[in-house]
Amino acid sequence: MKSPVEIIRGRIVGYDERRQELTIKAHYPDWYTLTNREYRDCNIQLLDGRQLSTKQRNFCYKLIREIANFTGNGIDQTKEALKAKFIEAEAYEGLEETFSLKDAPMSLIAAFQRYLVRFLLEYDIPTDFPLLQCVDDAQDYLYACLLNKKCCICGKPTDLHHDDAVGMGRNRDEIIHEGMEVLPLCRVHHTEVHKIGQRTFQRKYHIEKGVILDRRLCEIYGLKKKEEN
Repeated sequence: MKSPVEIIRGRIVGYDERRQELTIKAHYPDWYTLTNREYRDCNIQLLDGRQLSTKQRNFCYKLIREIANFTGNGIDQTKEALKAKFIEAEAYEGLEETFSLKDAPMSLIAAFQRYLVRFLLEYDIPTDFPLLQCVDDAQDYLYACLLNKKCCICGKPTDLHHDDAVGMGRNRDEIIHEGMEVLPLCRVHHTEVHKIGQRTFQRKYHIEKGVILDRRLCEIYGLKKKEEN
C-alpha cells in the first residue's frame, strides 16, 4: 500500500538571486498518483551536504565521555540516551529515529554538540577541559552559561561583566540593564578583563562579543528591565 505521505529526493539545479527562488529537479515515476492526489505543493527539507569532520565527531565523544564518567554509565549507553533526549528536546521535523555520529549531516552534529554542552552546564557536570574549546556557536554557549550562572571560561559561579560600563556615577540598581552587552565571568576572570582590557581579553579567549541581556536573563539576575508597552 502506498504511504499517505510521500517523501522523494531531489536536487537543486538553480537559484535566482533576484527572486530568491530555488529550482529543484526531482524524479517521480508515478504519474497516476501524481494526478489522482492532485499534487501541487510540497515540503522541502534541505540536506546538509558537508562532510562531517573528525574533529567535530571527536568533540561529541569527548563531551559524552564526561557525562558517562559523571553518571557511571557506559559510553555507548550514555550516547544513545543523549541522542534520544536530543531528538525529543529539539523536536526536529523529519528526525524521528536515531542518527549516527559517523555519517549524520554536519549541521545536525553541530546542533547535538551544542545540546551536549548545554546539558553539561544545566546539570553542573565538571569537565577536565574548558567547554569553550568544544563549541561551534559561541553565542549559544555564552547564553547557556548566563542561564546557568557559569563562568564561560572556567565554569565556576559567575559574576556579570558588563561590556557597557556600569557605575561611574550610575546607580546599578536604577539603570535599565535590558539591552546591555554582558559576559558571564567568575570573580577571577572578571578581575582579569578589567586588568587587561576588554579587547585583549576577548582576543585571548577567542570571544568575538558578549550577549545582549534580554528580559529572561534580567529576571534571572534580578536586573531592571525595560517597561512593557
